[in-house]
Amino acid sequence: MTDVKPLAVELTGVPGPKVTGVPFDGDPRALWRVAQDEHPLDLGEISTRRRVGFDGRKKRGLKTLAERADLLAELQELLWAHHISAPRAEKSAVLKAIAGRAPALDKSHKKRRSELFDGEVEKALDSLDPGPRVLLVLQGMDASGKGGMVKSVVGTMDPLGVDVTAFGKPTEEEQSQHYLQRIIARLPAPGHVGVFDRSHYEDVLVPAVNGTLDADELALRVETLQLFEQELVRHGFVIVKVMLHISAKEQLERLISRLDREHKHWKYDPSDAQARKEFDSYRTIYSGMLEATDADHAPWHVVGADRKWYSRLAVQEILIAALADLNLKWPAADYDIEFERQRLLTA
Repeated sequence: MTDVKPLAVELTGVPGPKVTGVPFDGDPRALWRVAQDEHPLDLGEISTRRRVGFDGRKKRGLKTLAERADLLAELQELLWAHHISAPRAEKSAVLKAIAGRAPALDKSHKKRRSELFDGEVEKALDSLDPGPRVLLVLQGMDASGKGGMVKSVVGTMDPLGVDVTAFGKPTEEEQSQHYLQRIIARLPAPGHVGVFDRSHYEDVLVPAVNGTLDADELALRVETLQLFEQELVRHGFVIVKVMLHISAKEQLERLISRLDREHKHWKYDPSDAQARKEFDSYRTIYSGMLEATDADHAPWHVVGADRKWYSRLAVQEILIAALADLNLKWPAADYDIEFERQRLLTA
């Protein structure tokens, strides 16, 4: 259930890797999409242990995860190679194709954006370098596996082409700014894969649960995020958003395990206990927010997180699909290969 198609841009060079042997029975672009679930979305009705599209067990899942890691790494390298060495006209064509996934920008969009973004945000957005890049947004309750996802899945890619940001509580300086400024400052550069461990969505979730913003103010923030992501796509961002859906029972076991192991004490925060009291509230807010901000150009995927191996396999495959859909090619050499070979042999 997605209207976004792979890019069909005529490129020169060597074809990139073929994506075969997809381990899931179904399209990874759609299997976990919020749009697949009943409306209105109720996360309480979605199993945190569901293994959509995969009938294997943990052993097979871990083996598949390892086998597909090289493909993910190669696709990420291809993205970087395109940014560094592809002809300018081809880079522009790919950028235009990605930007075309966002809704057409008209006067009403521009006017509304100017009303919701302050001058500093507008300036920061306008100064972004255009170019293809991927942004993976990871959201989820405490202990849902965001950090492990970065280590186990994202960590298999070349670290020189990956930007990871773990957003915590805003600093005093950040609190004095528009809430999008700290987000924009950590966006990945063209050719990179960026990962947000928590993200701009915290600026809806936390105020909603704490009651610091009323319903109208929250609606404005949701609209702001919708327009923000549209603008990112126009700059060449491929946005993939994943909510790691964990149960209260599994979360409790993981938090307790942090207290039981001395070398994991640093991962526990006393505020985690308070957050557990608000587990249901967070889940309710998540349900409405995910559905409101799901879009083909910035899709939300709800992945069951009680089984870590499964959630990692799912996110890996979602990333593979997002990168493969760019249909990039390895840039052709712009020098005489045989001449350079002889130079090396006689050096």
